[in-house]
Amino acid sequence: MKNILILWKVFTQSLRISFEELRAAKLRSFLSLTGITIGILCIVSIRTAVNSMELNIRNSIESIGNDVLYIQKWPWIWSENYPWWRYMNRPTSNPREMQFLKERLKSAEAVAIIYSLNGKSAVAEGQTAKGVALKGVSYDYNKIKSLEFTQGRYFTAGEILSANPVVIIGSNVAETLFPNFSNIEGREIRVEGIKATIIGVLKKEGNDMLGFSADNDVIAPYGMLNNFISLNNDENDPLVAVLPKAGVKVSNLKYEIKGVMRGIRRLPPNTDDNFAINQVSVFSEGIKSIFSVINIAGFIIGFFAVIVGGFGIANIMFVSVKERTYIIGIKKAIGAKQVYILLEFLLEAILLCLIGGIAGLLSVVALFQVLQYLLKHWAETDFTFYITAENIAIGIGISVVTGIVSGFIPAWNASRMKPVDAIRS
Repeated sequence: MKNILILWKVFTQSLRISFEELRAAKLRSFLSLTGITIGILCIVSIRTAVNSMELNIRNSIESIGNDVLYIQKWPWIWSENYPWWRYMNRPTSNPREMQFLKERLKSAEAVAIIYSLNGKSAVAEGQTAKGVALKGVSYDYNKIKSLEFTQGRYFTAGEILSANPVVIIGSNVAETLFPNFSNIEGREIRVEGIKATIIGVLKKEGNDMLGFSADNDVIAPYGMLNNFISLNNDENDPLVAVLPKAGVKVSNLKYEIKGVMRGIRRLPPNTDDNFAINQVSVFSEGIKSIFSVINIAGFIIGFFAVIVGGFGIANIMFVSVKERTYIIGIKKAIGAKQVYILLEFLLEAILLCLIGGIAGLLSVVALFQVLQYLLKHWAETDFTFYITAENIAIGIGISVVTGIVSGFIPAWNASRMKPVDAIRS
């Protein structure tokens, strides 16, 4: 109990002396703590940015389903040297293949064909929406991608089969074309000269990292679009999306799709596949390597800043020991143990570094609050920054370690002083 009280007294005294040092030598302390602050700011802010990007990408993937497989001409390869010439002569996916897959795949919950025509224009009520993504889909599309409506409904099976001129529009399209209308369902719209009736308006999703938001979409039955536009070409990026049944492993479904597709396209056993089976997780796996490099770069930059700050803290501690040599001698003369003198100066160094580290963490919070505001109000994106407990702990941990390393030698020198020599000096 006595030792605990002594340690508490040493701690409170070190805390008081730390603040006195900051007040007594403001410029010196400020310059020394700035290195720690900048180092923690660099390390924690870059880790926060990288972690936030990973989490936002993960959320984007979860919104469309990480287990959805996409059958199309072009494989998703994360590489600088994309061998496009190997795939350019492959056939594109088509409704016939979609129907065969739907009938033959035992592990599939849903199979849908999706055509994407980007950069189109939509017109209604004298207004024009540009940059619209016109999508032609089959009936199972709402099982592949979860759709939430503010008005109206999804397509019926009859509307898809009959290729009825009906569409579902995203929230941005609705806001642009019908700014003064609360009831949009049943109104008419023209997309690329195609006249259709709006049967549903989607709930706002916000921009995401991978561009899967439906806010700028105009979704129509693929047969209706095919009556006006030739869909089966590379420009319209046709693909067949397959969702596995509950409990089915994606790898097993992928193997089954491969066998069925080779049968549909009548590929001999010794030939390569002329189709790709893609999965959205390839994006997160590809970006992970880039994120790790950014993390390392940020740590190196921050590490050098922390070293500079550490030298500054060590300098403060050497000066502090020299200024308090007489007091150290008196303390040792009246019985202060060597370990308590060591702890006194070591705690002082740690507390100084913690002050710099906390300033760095507060700077990180302020920085990302400002960025969050700018992204939301200027870039109109729902990108979210996540300042995790792990990153805060890393910042505090680095501060403590820096304090120990910077303050150990001055503290050791102070604890080794002889009382007579210290008082005489």
